[in-house]
Amino acid sequence: MINRKKIPAGHNVLEAQVEALSRSREELEESRNKFAFLYDFAPVGYFTFSREGEIRSVNLTGERLLGVDRDYLFGQSFEAFVANEDSQVFSTFIQTVFASQQKETCRLQLAKESPQPLSVRIEALVTEPGDECLAVLVDITEKKKAEQALAESERNLAKAQAMTHVGSWSFDPASGDVLASAELLKIMRLHPEETTQEAFASVVHPEDYDSVMAHLRLGIDQGESYEIEHRLLFDDGALRWVYSTIEPSLNSAGQVVKLYGTTQDITSRKQAEVELRNKTNELQAIFDSIGDGIVVYDHAGTVQHHNLISPQLFPLETLPGKTCRDIFHGDAPVLPLVCPVEQALKGERVDSSLVVEREGQKSCYLEVTATPIKDALGEKNRALVFFRDVTEKRLQELHLIQTEKMSSVGVLATGIAHEINNPLTSVAGFAEALQRRFRDDPALKEDVRLNDFQHYLEVIVRESYRCKGIIDPLLSFGRKSDGMASKIDINMALLEILELFRYQTDYQQIRVVSDLKPDLPRVFGDPSGLRQIFMNLLVNAYQSFEEPGLVEVTTKTTDDDMVAIQIRDTGCGMAQNILDRIWEPFFTTKEVGKGVGLGLALSYDMVKRFGGDIRVRSRVGEGSQFTVLLPIYSGYRRLEPGQEAWPASVKNLLTTALCIGKPNSTGFSISKTSCVSFELNGLKHSGDCFAARPKTTSVSSSPFWTSYRLISSIVMLIPVSSSSSRLAPSCQVSPRSI
Repeated sequence: MINRKKIPAGHNVLEAQVEALSRSREELEESRNKFAFLYDFAPVGYFTFSREGEIRSVNLTGERLLGVDRDYLFGQSFEAFVANEDSQVFSTFIQTVFASQQKETCRLQLAKESPQPLSVRIEALVTEPGDECLAVLVDITEKKKAEQALAESERNLAKAQAMTHVGSWSFDPASGDVLASAELLKIMRLHPEETTQEAFASVVHPEDYDSVMAHLRLGIDQGESYEIEHRLLFDDGALRWVYSTIEPSLNSAGQVVKLYGTTQDITSRKQAEVELRNKTNELQAIFDSIGDGIVVYDHAGTVQHHNLISPQLFPLETLPGKTCRDIFHGDAPVLPLVCPVEQALKGERVDSSLVVEREGQKSCYLEVTATPIKDALGEKNRALVFFRDVTEKRLQELHLIQTEKMSSVGVLATGIAHEINNPLTSVAGFAEALQRRFRDDPALKEDVRLNDFQHYLEVIVRESYRCKGIIDPLLSFGRKSDGMASKIDINMALLEILELFRYQTDYQQIRVVSDLKPDLPRVFGDPSGLRQIFMNLLVNAYQSFEEPGLVEVTTKTTDDDMVAIQIRDTGCGMAQNILDRIWEPFFTTKEVGKGVGLGLALSYDMVKRFGGDIRVRSRVGEGSQFTVLLPIYSGYRRLEPGQEAWPASVKNLLTTALCIGKPNSTGFSISKTSCVSFELNGLKHSGDCFAARPKTTSVSSSPFWTSYRLISSIVMLIPVSSSSSRLAPSCQVSPRSI
């Protein structure tokens, strides 16, 4: 063991202090090294600048930012490393730092040779002595690029919003703060300082306010996205439509922290929609008002649209989802050479016809026109098909063809009847002559060889007149009317027509009962026309039977001086919808060949022209009754010679029209220059006219008559109440020559 001397206590304290100092120096050195390391490798550049902007110190990051070795940087002016456009900015910045004695900041671009310029932010503060300043350089190149990109994006967004009239906004439910884009403020007609929820709510249309606020609360309370269209009403009365889309932002607890929305001005779109709806309604009205059936088929031949008429023609075949096959080719999936729809889809216009036959219904004749509706791209055509119901037209054509045939047959029958009538007259005449011979020569009666001759002659005469009795009504009915009205025996006209029906084998099962009033007053009209009326009514009565029945023909007078002719049958009768149309030309319920639909229309017209009326009553299953009312012929009123019954205007009219002198008691006196002399045979009155007929007629050598044949009679009809010297349109002068 080594023996040591005892160390003084003060010496130990000193050693302890030295040791502590040594440890402190080591810690300080270690700390300085750490700080030096942090200083050099800090993410920002550290600089020390003099008042003139010279670099006194710089760390490694600053060296890297400037791109120059640190040893070279000491004593260099920092301005030399600044881009030319920012040199003045740095100079002013250094002066401001030392003048203000506060931290200052500036941004500038370094003059570093690289494809991408370097942007930095400098923050500087003067040190305690006041002759230097410490500066921090931060590389903000990426940030600046991001800011530029953000600014560009904001500009683009603003332009896009302006062009599309879309504004953006955000709303903080907790604070009530609202942030709005410039375009939104423009849409809302608000100023930047008016960006409050109250200001926004004030421009919402009062009628839409509750709905807008309810949706807003729904978005805040339940955090649901929503869309809404509503109106804005401004102080000047202007109204705008907007469309808003709202998206909530939720925190981790699922609570709404913010609402983000876009609002678009859709006023122009709304106006366009209204105009489009109006135009669509207009086109739809036109579409539905067209009397033809119209169906639009898509590119696959499926029904797309149809008007109101189409379901009447095709109740099932034009339902949505049906195809052209259901109408045109039900037995084949496709028929491109026949189906008009398939041809139209290929771009062809097609005109065709179609006959629709359904069980229990009459055949329907249709004209079909298919037209392509070309696609804008020319890829998917559609087909527009018109269905025109020409059933009535087709039946009328068939009726007219049948009428022409019947007219030809009628003319032929009349001619044949006329040709038969002549030899029958000869046969009857010679037979009667032989009968006279038998009566005049008794010796013939005694000749046993001629015992049966008288009986044979009676049969020949009887049957000849029977044939003439059949032919004469046919000739009378077929005789062409001269259009002149005359007195007519209605009973005789009816018997002539009924006689024609006696020999119609088709009507033998129909019993005819006639009750014709004796001494029936005459009527005034066209005999041929009245025969045609009775024929039409009787034909209709006979054709109304499908089994044996009864036809009653009755004539009588009425209290209002009319003759009534009633033709009643017990046939099938008519429904009310048929009765409403029986007077229409070409309306008929008969099959082709049995009628053309003109009989009743012509009958109605003729009865009205005769000053009468025609009425009908009918019930289905009970029969029909037609009543023809005709005015009773009033007769002629004869004036005795010398009776002054001529109105003064009539005398003047006679004088002017016939170039004669004043009438006298026996007729008309004739001046020496007159060409015709008249002797009044009396004055007759008929309807609204006087009738004057000359008793004799002589012809002078006046040039007025030299080019005319002998005039046997001249009838002049003059209005009773005429007050002028001109003939009324309803009266006439009618010469008859021989």
